[in-house]
Amino acid sequence: MIGWSVDRGHPGPLIFEFISGLLGGIAGGCRRSDNNSDDSFGGSVVKRPKARIGDVFQIPLHPGQVGHGQVVAVNSGPGPLYVVIFRRAWPLDAQPDIRNIVADEIALVAPTMDALIWHGKWPLVGNLAPELDRVPFPAYRITVGAADRWFIETFDHARRRLPNPGELEKLTNPTSVAPIRLQRAIRAINGLEPWDPTWNELTYESVLARCIPV
Repeated sequence: MIGWSVDRGHPGPLIFEFISGLLGGIAGGCRRSDNNSDDSFGGSVVKRPKARIGDVFQIPLHPGQVGHGQVVAVNSGPGPLYVVIFRRAWPLDAQPDIRNIVADEIALVAPTMDALIWHGKWPLVGNLAPELDRVPFPAYRITVGAADRWFIETFDHARRRLPNPGELEKLTNPTSVAPIRLQRAIRAINGLEPWDPTWNELTYESVLARCIPV
């Protein structure tokens, strides 16, 4: 068996990625509300950033060094956010022009959660319309109705079809990636920690290879 059923009645390993992402960003037991504020126990309201398409955010890599990413889709695909992470590491005090940030090579691509943005761990630095023609949107393998009834589905769930021979092995299940995995992967790309082979599927080249017609 390659994966697990996406039937809502059959929880699979997706829940573990989801829980990991929440644990990676939860701080102080705050409650989130639709107006991006927190009014816990009747105290003062604390504004929380709500990620939007085009938002460019900063990722801490090392003391005095940061990377950047951009939100390219919201509520489309396996995760609340779909983001790209750029390769270059910048000095913390560099304050590069946002256009120079997004012109950089895309190193990582993944659906993820907004926890680290919302809690300010990945602070927003600006907003610019993403160049979607640079962004790969992969297909996924899913099961419908039974564990061995496989289909290939588009990133946005709009279309699906039966797989051709050999296609399932090339694709992944629709899983949202914990933000901290992306942070560690871009740290590794910049030589700040060892590369974990489980991050291979997050690389631009790997995601691009999974962009097949549906």
